[in-house]
Amino acid sequence: MSAERATYLDSSAIVKLAVREPESAALRRYLRGKRPLVSSALARTEVARALLPLGPAAMNRGAEVLAALELSRVNDRVLTDAGALMPADIRSLDAIHLATARQFGSDLARIVTYDQRMAAAAQSLGCTVASPG
Repeated sequence: MSAERATYLDSSAIVKLAVREPESAALRRYLRGKRPLVSSALARTEVARALLPLGPAAMNRGAEVLAALELSRVNDRVLTDAGALMPADIRSLDAIHLATARQFGSDLARIVTYDQRMAAAAQSLGCTVASPG
């Protein structure tokens, strides 16, 4: 990892980089110059599932965006940490993203998400959250 602090993108942000949505341009501007960009390997499945109905071009673009990110493996530690995250109403996939992001410790600068429940959960854990646009 580089000397810069990491910017963690959840799947809602990654989808906005793959297909044009109202916040896509603002997100691209926001991320300009921020490295490393990281996410969970879980995003491979979530992004593919979100883009599948949009067809092969969207799927290809999603794969390109994912290839440009540093994807962190979902390992036993992440799964154990995700299972213990409070508050208890954090959704399972959000908990996996949050546990993955928290592995970066002080090297994590921010979490970028457009999911309000994910943002609230991240903030409740003391993470800085951004939703440009």
